[in-house]
Amino acid sequence: MTATELIHLSYDGNFQLETDAKVILCKVIQSNQDEPLPASDGVEDTTILRVELQLDKTSMHPQGGGQPTDIGKVIQSNTDNDGAYTANIDKVTIDRASGIATHSGSVTLPSSSKSSAVIADEIFPSNSSVKVTVDSANRQILSECHTAGHVVDAAMARCDKLLPPTKGYHFLDGPYVEYKGSIDIKDRDEFLSRLKEAYQQLINEDIHTQIQTLPVDEAEELCNRLAQNFNMKDFTSPLEENPSVRVVTVAGWNCPCGGTHVKSTGVLKERGWCVKGLRCKKGVVRVRYGPSVDEN
Repeated sequence: MTATELIHLSYDGNFQLETDAKVILCKVIQSNQDEPLPASDGVEDTTILRVELQLDKTSMHPQGGGQPTDIGKVIQSNTDNDGAYTANIDKVTIDRASGIATHSGSVTLPSSSKSSAVIADEIFPSNSSVKVTVDSANRQILSECHTAGHVVDAAMARCDKLLPPTKGYHFLDGPYVEYKGSIDIKDRDEFLSRLKEAYQQLINEDIHTQIQTLPVDEAEELCNRLAQNFNMKDFTSPLEENPSVRVVTVAGWNCPCGGTHVKSTGVLKERGWCVKGLRCKKGVVRVRYGPSVDEN
């Protein structure tokens, strides 16, 4: 099977929440006729199937690169049935070796339906047409969170602290960025104050995000021009004859990245994204960030 085309990797695709696709494979993983599954919104007389779908393309971002999975729907199209089947997708993963994305979710059917083995081929048969729809609210906040993490990188650079980044955790339960290095204990409070100020300056400047796919040598020159921060081999696919790297530029800071982002740093104002804290331990500097606006 060929790799799944990931629509979000291009600049325009990064903001595209729907796409038409073809089914490559559908597998039923579990049925509530086999084992209990959660009830479907109070509808009792139903069969709930856990399915895995592989498509030729998707507008959903698979979990990885420090960013959570997109959620959304895969809806059957061009059907003669009374109603199109819908898979409610709660997780998308990708196999890095093959480049194939798997959409995991649930399908609710009338309990009178046939066995799950037959149903799988009938509801999402191979080569059938589907529409992939991303949950827009979830995508928005995850994109904000990822962009906000890159603004930390840009703020660190603005404060003349060019430490090699080692990890980005862009999940909503406590996002942070980690760097290899240290900051003297006597300088930490003053540095944190400067970092917070630089971060807010970058948001207020409303700097537009750029996304481009470049040959490895060009990506190397662009992302490592100030310091040797990235090993480009970590961002290329073994499937490509002529490897390329997706480079995202947030707040003027270039970084190899496969995630989704917002159009400009100014978008981060509404939720009040900010630097929240700094920790240095065992040669690792962790910068915590997050929204100041309570989502609850």
